[in-house]
Amino acid sequence: MVTPQREGGALDPQGPVSQVMADLWWLMLGLGGVVFVAVVVVLALGLFRRRPAAEQETGQERPNRFGRWFVVGGVVVPMVILLVVFGATVRALRLVPTTAPSDALIIEVVGHQFWWEVRYPDAGVTVTDELHLPVGRPVKLQLTSADVIHSFWVPALAGKLDLLPDHPNTLVLEADEAGVHRSRCAEFCGLEHTKMVLTVVAEPEGRFVSWLAERRG
Repeated sequence: MVTPQREGGALDPQGPVSQVMADLWWLMLGLGGVVFVAVVVVLALGLFRRRPAAEQETGQERPNRFGRWFVVGGVVVPMVILLVVFGATVRALRLVPTTAPSDALIIEVVGHQFWWEVRYPDAGVTVTDELHLPVGRPVKLQLTSADVIHSFWVPALAGKLDLLPDHPNTLVLEADEAGVHRSRCAEFCGLEHTKMVLTVVAEPEGRFVSWLAERRG
């Protein structure tokens, strides 16, 4: 077992796929924060704005000169923000791989109630409730289910993907550094759903080869 350098999460990415998703999340958080501050400032100005002395004496309000700013703030700015988010989302979708390179390691992951079956078909190795990955090498996970719908998710390495009983799904990911991650099934699959835990170990290529040889022998 590898001692983790750190156990990352969705906002502490340790792979290229999770990095793309984290960048998109931070962009959306930043834009949302700017909008929130802008709305609070406008509300504060409206609440504490005093009527000019001339209006107080005559009782007549001057024509509203700020209508165009409300149009800009309520229509133009939201459209620009939505376009930026849409463009960033499309870019992220293009960066997330859907096909694996020819040298990718193929691993089959089968979800059961309530445990994980992990197969290394090229090595003829099958293990339970643990997934070992070599650092710096693309990995192609072929996800299926033996019973109901399960969901595979290691936030520090990639996004979430369902395991279906009648259709295999493919998830391509890569670990940038060594570490140990605890993953749970992300889809409610029965009364013992919370016990469906998978230990994901990212380790150097040499150590991974040694681990695989030990299981083969």
